[in-house]
Amino acid sequence: MQKKIVPPSREGVWNMFNTISSTYDCVNKVLTFGLDQIWRRKMTTFLPLGHALSILDCATGTGDQIIALMESASSIQSIIGIDLAEEMVTIGEKKLAKKPYANQVSFQLANALELPFPDNHFDCVTISFGIRNVTDIMAAFQEFRRVLKPGGRVLILEGTIPRAKWLRSMHIFYLRYCLPYIGGLISKNIKAYRYLNTTIETFPQGEKFNGKLRAAGFVNVQDNPLLGGITTIYQGDKDVLLHC
Repeated sequence: MQKKIVPPSREGVWNMFNTISSTYDCVNKVLTFGLDQIWRRKMTTFLPLGHALSILDCATGTGDQIIALMESASSIQSIIGIDLAEEMVTIGEKKLAKKPYANQVSFQLANALELPFPDNHFDCVTISFGIRNVTDIMAAFQEFRRVLKPGGRVLILEGTIPRAKWLRSMHIFYLRYCLPYIGGLISKNIKAYRYLNTTIETFPQGEKFNGKLRAAGFVNVQDNPLLGGITTIYQGDKDVLLHC
């Protein structure tokens, strides 16, 4: 398990997601054994307190995180989903159009590094399985913090590597030798799912990731590992005394 993994480039990665958009939801369910939906719903337990919450979902893809939030939390008034992958967003729009809460949701093509929203605008910013795809993590964090209201919260769901040695070994084996081939078989794009395993393995996690959130100005930062650390929900708050 000492194989050296080289971090892949994130430039133009949304084009890759466009190419696998038609099979993306199916592959997610197969590769995670349906657990991705449970993890997305778990995000709702970390939402900030309050009613009529306004949420920005970054790297929204086909809208599964929006659906999980809307169907699991009654405190949400509205959600805007943004992504650069137009074909993924188109699928998301079609899925959400059939939902009873469709009028509370909207989509935009936008970059997480240049959010087209005013300062102090949202109660919560969410991003699921997308932060490892941005080209500049700190710039994204600064943008998340800028658009959050004082006391607002960022919630980040991301794939991680377990700390327990036995589970870590099993998970790395799955990521390297099973996931790319299963994903490639269904999507006909093994390169896309090889990208997935390398980004998970090379991405900062745990306290290193927490440190980046703190460096961006977030407080009350913590990581919440799920299923032994196969995925993690990170959270950080914008200080109520700071308005920038």
